[in-house]
Amino acid sequence: MERFTGVIDTAVQSGDYGTLANVFSFGPSSWQSLGQGEQRSLAAHMIKTAVGSPTFLPKAFGSNQMMNMFLEALKHLPASPVEGASDNRLRQMMFDYYVNEEGDYSAAANVLSGMRMDGDEGGVYYFSAAEKCDGE
Repeated sequence: MERFTGVIDTAVQSGDYGTLANVFSFGPSSWQSLGQGEQRSLAAHMIKTAVGSPTFLPKAFGSNQMMNMFLEALKHLPASPVEGASDNRLRQMMFDYYVNEEGDYSAAANVLSGMRMDGDEGGVYYFSAAEKCDGE
């Protein structure tokens, strides 16, 4: 898995969409060669790295290849929290892109529907009842 995390870090830093798409594609030299637990960890690493990069997002949203890769990674997250709730941050950013740039409210709603919301105060995914209804 370390091989893939290094590739992801370098590709995000350089904005290399093709390499990222290859990592998250199907085939023997992709993340499909990993076990399910490692795939989940790699998806979380990709999302955390992309959200944490000051230059990668939102530019990557203009690439269909990257949007598909983000959606694929979001489907394979571990049940445990992603550092800094990066998955929710990515979903919110994708929602904003779909609404403001594409005018695609259906895609925006689909991506936002996967937000993790926890009822335990102090948890990384905690949302108050008002925040859950706000949509912002």
